[in-house]
Amino acid sequence: MHLNYFFTSMSAALLTCISLSTINVHSLESDANAAITIQSDRAEFDRKSGTALYVGNVILEQGSLLIHADQITLFSDQDQRLNKAIAEGKPARFQQLMDGDSGLTKARGHTITYLTQEKNISLLKDAVLEQEGNSFSGNNIVYNMVNESVSAKGQTNTKATPDGKQPSGRIKMIIQPAKPAESPKNEDA
Repeated sequence: MHLNYFFTSMSAALLTCISLSTINVHSLESDANAAITIQSDRAEFDRKSGTALYVGNVILEQGSLLIHADQITLFSDQDQRLNKAIAEGKPARFQQLMDGDSGLTKARGHTITYLTQEKNISLLKDAVLEQEGNSFSGNNIVYNMVNESVSAKGQTNTKATPDGKQPSGRIKMIIQPAKPAESPKNEDA
């Protein structure tokens, strides 16, 4: 599994989560064929262990795909196929343009993990998915691409915050009303 497949799969999976609100979109096909550029303050590579670590204001770009994180770690097998990728930040941010008129899809969480063998994507801690005004948020959002299933968990710690507010600890989904279909113009009238 190569790096560009990871990003195409990751974006497609994140979009499927958003599609719970009846959106049917796909990432730009051209993104999968675009060069990957990674910028960071520091990078470490260990060919024997198959790891690449990018640290400090990490920016990853591939076509319209853009990831900002404090750190991105890539784990590969002996054939240099990607097995796992982890983006960490406060929060780590993901965005990508979609085919059609669907616009920009955005996701964030303190940790974004993609497991290539299991085909799972996890957004952890303050996780949010957004597209066209629709959003899905929780403490932990997991998407399984094989089963096309999403599971989400709210906050387990529901102690009052220092300002005395009680966190909800629940999943939140905001779905915008469907846009009315355009009716054909009657030229006889």
